[in-house]
This record gives sequence, structure tokens and C-alpha cells, in this order.
Amino acid sequence: MSRRPLRIGVVGALTIDVNRSRGGAYSYMGGGGFYSSLSLSRMGVETVLFTAYGSDMNPEWVEQLERKGVEVYRVELERSIVFENVYQDSSRLQKSSGEPSRKISVDRSRLTGLSAVHVTPVLNEVDLTVFKELEEAGCRVSIDAQGFIRSSGKNGCVQHVKRMVPENLLAGVGYVHMNVDEQLFFLNRDVKELFEINPEMVVELTNSEHGSMVVYKQGCFYMPSLEVNTLDPTGAGDVYAAVFLAKHLETGSLLESSLYASACASIKAEKTGPFFDFSVEEVEQRVKALKRLVENSY
Repeated sequence: MSRRPLRIGVVGALTIDVNRSRGGAYSYMGGGGFYSSLSLSRMGVETVLFTAYGSDMNPEWVEQLERKGVEVYRVELERSIVFENVYQDSSRLQKSSGEPSRKISVDRSRLTGLSAVHVTPVLNEVDLTVFKELEEAGCRVSIDAQGFIRSSGKNGCVQHVKRMVPENLLAGVGYVHMNVDEQLFFLNRDVKELFEINPEMVVELTNSEHGSMVVYKQGCFYMPSLEVNTLDPTGAGDVYAAVFLAKHLETGSLLESSLYASACASIKAEKTGPFFDFSVEEVEQRVKALKRLVENSY
């Protein structure tokens, strides 16, 4: 009997990104909702995106995402969230058009049949009642810290703030992704506090070209990154988190999940937003290369 494919939901806004990096300047759809849902779909996962954007969003961009297998449910905004990302070496200057007029909620009936849901806001645009809906629907929950610790400050500059999701809601979260800088704002002390909230939680700490760490209550391990020609790192963390979730649901192996997540994130770093795509075959080649790198490192 063939195994039923995974069906995973993603919650997060679709944004309009204006990016300037080594790959050049371009405007295209972005946000954790975009990168996470596209990655899941390309990995063979049945993907449902609960999102928000305005009439200023290019409808062709959304149609392209749907043609790649993503089922889209939209909350209509007065205008889409716009990000301007300027990369210089490993630093990023980021500005936004401001926080959205409405928050994303999820219709409980749409959660039926979902194995898990990845919540990945960009500017705290997800209604926190979503966590209660997911708990009552019995969905496993993954979150990206990014959108829960950012706000739009003076002149639209994106700034970090202390975590905007209360501790009691984290009790139902099984996976948390953050980069090494974001943990300073998401955590009050150190990563151990998350295991006090939920002993089964898995934490993914990414550090761009320096690799990543997977931390859980019983221990941790380091995953090196492949050396790639980074043209545009936008969304690489979103890709990592989504693929890690899918592979862990599929295999139950933290190591295998990290290998695939790192491989997919390396592909994203080499491609600008409009050209970001990958095949399973391409991913498998990267995973083999990563396995060799890991074997040589230990």
C-alpha cells in the first residue's frame, strides 16, 4: 500500500520584496509564507497556505505559486507588506511599509487532514488565536521566531523587539526556528527555557554560511553548510524551517531532517526570488555532498 503524502499548512503573509544583493536588484513576492510553502510543495508535500496580501500584489506571482501546487487562502489587506532588503557582505539593511491592517486567522474547517502547520509571520501579522485553533485541531506546530520579534520602527526601519508570543502558547509548539541573532530577542535566558515549556520541543539555530545547530532536551549537534555562491540569502531560513519540519514528520530523524533542510537552504542562497525553485533530484545531490562533508568533519 502506498503511503499517503504529507499535508502541511503554512501561515504567513505574502509580501512584496524589493531586494538588492550580489544577484542584482529585483522586485518579487516574498515572506515566510512564500518561501516555506514553495519549498514544501517542491518536496512533494501537499501544501496549504493561509496568507494575507493586498490588491497591489501582482496576481501572476500568486498564480505561479498555485501552479506549483500550493493551495492559497487569503485575508485581504488594504495594501501588501512591502520589504526593502539591501545586502552588503553578511549584513542586511531592512525597511518595511509598516504593519498590516488585518491579522491572519485560520478557518478551523481548513485544518482537517493537516499533519502539521508552520507559522511564519514577517511582522507579527498572525492572530494568536491561530495557536488555539491548531491545538484543538490536533496539528503539530512549527514556528519561525522572526516575525514574532520584529516591528516597523522610525522611517520604516525593521527593528527587533522582545518576543510577542506568550509562554503559554509555546507549550503547544514542537519546532522553533531562529537564527543566532534572533535568539537574543526570542529567549529570556537561553534555549533551555524552551524545554521547560515543552520538553519535546526541537530548536533549529541557523547561522548562514557557518552552518546550523539542532538542539533538543537530550543534546544537540552541528550541521556544516555547503560552500556555495551566495547571490541572495533572502528566505533561506524559511526554506530550512519548512523542509526540516517535513522531513522530521516523514523520517523521525533529526539528522536526516537537518541534512535536507541545509541542502534546500543552500539552493535558495544561490538563487534570487524570481528564479527560486528546485527539484528533488537536485536536493538529493546536495544531501549526498553534505553527508560527505559531515563524515569528514567528525
